[in-house]
Amino acid sequence: MPTFKSITVTLLICSFLFSCTQSQLPRQENIKILILEQRIVALEQEKLKSLADLRAETSRLLKKVRKEIENFRRSQRFFIAELDSLKKDASVITDDNEKVQHAVRKNSIRIRQLLKRTGDQILALEELQKFFKSSINTSTSVSLKERSTFDKVFRQYKKKNFKVALVGFKNFRKNFPDSELADDAMFFVAYIYFLTGQYNASSLRFFELLEQYPDSKHVNDSKWWLGISLERTGDINGALDLFRELSTLEDQNPLRIKAVIRLEELESNIPAKQ
Repeated sequence: MPTFKSITVTLLICSFLFSCTQSQLPRQENIKILILEQRIVALEQEKLKSLADLRAETSRLLKKVRKEIENFRRSQRFFIAELDSLKKDASVITDDNEKVQHAVRKNSIRIRQLLKRTGDQILALEELQKFFKSSINTSTSVSLKERSTFDKVFRQYKKKNFKVALVGFKNFRKNFPDSELADDAMFFVAYIYFLTGQYNASSLRFFELLEQYPDSKHVNDSKWWLGISLERTGDINGALDLFRELSTLEDQNPLRIKAVIRLEELESNIPAKQ
């Protein structure tokens, strides 16, 4: 039978163990709080680094756009001087003979070539500016996973890693077919094909976008780039139909203005029926 002394010792030991256990609990909570604070600091540093990288990339692209604009302006000055020279050459032609007619035809061809080169440079500059300004705005209905996946691919597109971006946008449509961003992914697939000179593929993709997403915010832009793609594959009639459709938009719509100009250029080059 235990003595009073042994019972007292046992109670003292239990009291000591209980006090040790109680003292460890706050220490464990402090460790958890410290870990969370360190994680918050790490996330904040990662966010600051991402913002810095984005600013650097934006600055680089802005410099590139300015350089392209300056190159375009220099080329434009050359074209204007060349056109003035051609006009002077044409003004001295007075005799209606075979030699004169040949010179007139030659000068007309040169003028059309210069106008086409000017138009192509304007398109190239427009494409570059559109690329620099492109961005995607979405509603809160897009899930965090969709947004994160799309942004990752979009960053590759902005860096002009077109092969990687093309695969990424295709996979996004496959993995998120019902996403609010599915038509955006489809548009960028078609536009990447256009930017890389694959006009048959871009025509097909823009046409699919118009068929599958008739309410997309990219409908009018898709019609424009589909028209340009068809024009570059030689389907002038198809391009004309799209530009005529865009020419019915409201008066101040930039796409309507561009479509009217392109329509006039194409129709002026169609041979008159005999």
